[in-house]
Amino acid sequence: MASNACKLLCLVLFLAFVNQGYGDCSLNSLSVKQSKTGKLVQNKPEWEVRVTNPCNNCKFQNTELLCVGFNSVTPIDTSLLLKSGEACLVNAGKFIVPHVDIVFKYVWDTNFDLKVIDGVMVCY
Repeated sequence: MASNACKLLCLVLFLAFVNQGYGDCSLNSLSVKQSKTGKLVQNKPEWEVRVTNPCNNCKFQNTELLCVGFNSVTPIDTSLLLKSGEACLVNAGKFIVPHVDIVFKYVWDTNFDLKVIDGVMVCY
């Protein structure tokens, strides 16, 4: 009986330890924020997009944003954002590491509704 209680306690402590590191992280943890830069190009506002990974012990790769109708008057560095149909691959599929923003800019009349739709989370 005491052995079962000890096993249960060890399991609870282990799960609590695991949860400390990355239990709250998921694909939804990635933040996509947009803001106007204040610059106009061909009378259209420039938008800056920041994709941020707030998870201390996880990184994300092959991250895709939903980017229906996405367009820009100015070219976008395809290593930062590559459009394919209604999805856009972020950072050429490479890892988005904790607290290092992936930043790109585009020029259009309005901002686009960019949302994370896919990716792989790797925790350590």
